[in-house]
Amino acid sequence: MRKRLLVFSVDALVREDVDKLMQMPNFGSVMKRSCQINHVRTIYPSITYPAHTSISTGCYPSRHGIVSNFEFTTTDKEQNWVWDHKHVKVEDLFTIARKAGFSTGAVFWPVTGNHPDIDYLINEYWMPYANDTLETAFRHQGSSEEVIKIARKNEHLLPESHSKTGRTNFMVQPYVDNFLIACACDIIEQYAPEIMFVHDGIMDGTRHKYGVFNSETDKGIECVDRQFGLLIDALKKANVYEATNIAVISDHGQMDVKRIIKPNIYLRDHGFITTDDDGNVTDWKAFCFSDAMSNLVHLKDPTDRKTYDAVHALLKGMAAEGIYGFYEVLTAEEIDRLEHLNGDFSFVLESDGFTSFSDDCTRPSVKPFDITDYRFGRATHGYNPDLGPQPVFNAIGPDFNEHIVIERRPIVDEAPTFAKLLGLEMPYAQGTAVDEFLR
Repeated sequence: MRKRLLVFSVDALVREDVDKLMQMPNFGSVMKRSCQINHVRTIYPSITYPAHTSISTGCYPSRHGIVSNFEFTTTDKEQNWVWDHKHVKVEDLFTIARKAGFSTGAVFWPVTGNHPDIDYLINEYWMPYANDTLETAFRHQGSSEEVIKIARKNEHLLPESHSKTGRTNFMVQPYVDNFLIACACDIIEQYAPEIMFVHDGIMDGTRHKYGVFNSETDKGIECVDRQFGLLIDALKKANVYEATNIAVISDHGQMDVKRIIKPNIYLRDHGFITTDDDGNVTDWKAFCFSDAMSNLVHLKDPTDRKTYDAVHALLKGMAAEGIYGFYEVLTAEEIDRLEHLNGDFSFVLESDGFTSFSDDCTRPSVKPFDITDYRFGRATHGYNPDLGPQPVFNAIGPDFNEHIVIERRPIVDEAPTFAKLLGLEMPYAQGTAVDEFLR
């Protein structure tokens, strides 16, 4: 029988959560003998889309090309999420596996829109347009007719029907997560893809709303255990449970936020941004593009050395003053050397550890909390990957050794580990397989 793999990524799950999951009926019964990495070092910036692309490619952002959840813009980011797989610059595990004849599936795995090598696909996409419906949106993102049929079957799990009117509240938890897990289970039961990746957001959303550790996140952990149990039941119904290697992973942790600051106000004050009376950007020389607890600072003309030096001096002075939310200013060359991050930005600003950032250019300089945007909740991410609670990796199955514990490995080692388990090679990967885990 061909080898099988189920990867369940629980966004923002951390080691402290797994310790609790081990005491719960579904996760504990299956994963108690699992091999594990106590602390997975994620990529910089520690946000979902770059991290999940690193998980699937084994590459850092400098190579795979996804440096933010959004394409750069000085306007509304909601129309600029990096949905589509065309943005990824290297082959991922789905493509390599498909070439080798494996069947593939992915549910809400980021940056997989219209992926040509995923047979059963529901891309992470939350219908930002007024006329989006469940059917038109997922079809637009590359879902097959078989998957559209499954989505229709489980539509009742979402709040209020959107088939005719369009959905404006698709991303409401736990409804959306229940819907996605139900779709994933149906894909497994009906088609049993040999490689199946599932991404769930309940812990991420709960932490953004309430903070890193509290009674609400405990409820979220219970929800994760139920969802994991449903996936296990689906494998059993498909008669592939015993043959399936199962990995439970995450992309990043979170840290509590005390304030949200708008650094673009100070760029505007110094003449680097021009706005109209409503605060809309009409022209700019430099712009701070928020990745929550870090910023990518873009220059309209990166070759303008006078502007480069002036912006650099301003930001360094603000960092030294210690009141603007960031303590470090790194050039693009410095962050590439330290964290394998490069792109069309000139500087990176790193949070002081309790401040997140807004792109807004209008006063007041401190923005209220806003749980509808991951950057402005009670907790968030995007910071130096060595800080805060850490992501996890637990795996069990016929091709994994049991009870092997490794203290720390980089997140780019995960795809090469999965590939080697499946008998595949990833020539573009910068990570290496965790050989200790593999039989």
